[in-house]
Amino acid sequence: MIIDQAYESIYNGANVGIEAVIDQTILVLRYSLQIISLLVLMGLLSIWPAIVVLSLNIFGYLMQSLGNRWYANHKNAQNRITSYQEYFSRTLMARENGKDIRLFGMVPLFHHYQKNLAKRLVRWEGHYSTVLAGVNILQQLFNLAGIMFTLLFLISEKSLTIANCIFFLTAIQVMNTNFANLRNAYTLTSKNLTFVPNFRKFMDTELDLATENKQNVIGGFKQLTLNRVFLKLENNTILKSINLSVSKGDHLIVVGENGAGKSSLVKVLSGLYGPTRGTAKLNGIALNSINPQSLQAQMTVQFQDDILLHFTIAENISCTDLKRTNYQKVNEVLRQVHLLEFVNALPNGIETYVGNELSANGVLVSGGQKQRLLFARVLYKQADLTILDEPTAALDPISEKNFYQLIQNELATKTVIFVTHRLGSFVKKGKIAVMSKGKIIAIGTHDDLLVNCELYREMWQAQRSLYTVGD
Repeated sequence: MIIDQAYESIYNGANVGIEAVIDQTILVLRYSLQIISLLVLMGLLSIWPAIVVLSLNIFGYLMQSLGNRWYANHKNAQNRITSYQEYFSRTLMARENGKDIRLFGMVPLFHHYQKNLAKRLVRWEGHYSTVLAGVNILQQLFNLAGIMFTLLFLISEKSLTIANCIFFLTAIQVMNTNFANLRNAYTLTSKNLTFVPNFRKFMDTELDLATENKQNVIGGFKQLTLNRVFLKLENNTILKSINLSVSKGDHLIVVGENGAGKSSLVKVLSGLYGPTRGTAKLNGIALNSINPQSLQAQMTVQFQDDILLHFTIAENISCTDLKRTNYQKVNEVLRQVHLLEFVNALPNGIETYVGNELSANGVLVSGGQKQRLLFARVLYKQADLTILDEPTAALDPISEKNFYQLIQNELATKTVIFVTHRLGSFVKKGKIAVMSKGKIIAIGTHDDLLVNCELYREMWQAQRSLYTVGD
């Protein structure tokens, strides 16, 4: 919502937002000078009509301020509605959402929400229009009162000549017009000033990756520790009193049911989330005080929902441009993940684009191929610490077995944290941390946990039963 409102503050040009404040302020000055000039001319002939017209227009401005106040008090309600509309627009435009929207027949659901939002916005605009209509009626009555008073005053003073009548009536009309323009410009200035705090809020938002105060540089991975770490997002406590230590060369497997907090733990370990309480340290230095480039150089992370950009296959693996990409290394990691033959058969080999957004000759990859390309990215980087979050979810059993073997062979000397809820034979080969409801409830080997951890034993037996036939 902060991004949407900041964007709204600047993208409409002179009509809405910060630029409109500047333009309307110039008009306020211009109309003010014209009104002062007319008041001086009227005052030279007769001071009372000038005072009355000025007073009535001040009352008109007070009426206008009521409309301004209503707008300022209710702008946040409009912001919420338009922000929700932006969310639906982004969701509908996202290519990857198309399959679910079509297959599950979600168009009526989206239409229902959009229709309700449109009704809410029309209702808001209706209320605002009613307020403005009332203000405009009162202002017109004040203008009419000014004309009537001036005529009565001239009659009572017996100075109602044709010349005076034409001058005062013309001057009043011109001045009322200028007052109306002044009020309108001032109103638009006031309305658009409500956008300024939204833009300032965006500009004042602190970036977690800012490097000014993060000059600690890590020379090599030694140990990653969490000490009584809590993580609270919105009003939910996701992680609770997590204690964990991973040293160089360790292979740690994190298991648990869905919603246990495994992915959130990964985000804390990788520095994406800072602990709400407790400490997360790499080599004894707090993660949030380490230079981001130095931290990124020490680790590589593969999430289940990681993205392949619509760049070339080589760029997706090396995460840099082709000039700085090591082609030999790219081909080697593609061979390791069993994709080299597939890629070599493509028209442009490793320079083939992924997807067809940027190239008509781009290739669409399956879910399994995507995860293998993402793991090729991990192998290409060869960081000291590798964190893998559900990387085998889209792999078939044979590919999954090959994947585990690759970890054992290619990352044998690296520190590996492997997050999964699929308890295959791989879990028998490392230290295991069992998570439940945001806590680590047990750490040990597979055999130890079968004896000492009831949840782990239940998960193991439940998954084993899926592959057991008969006795």
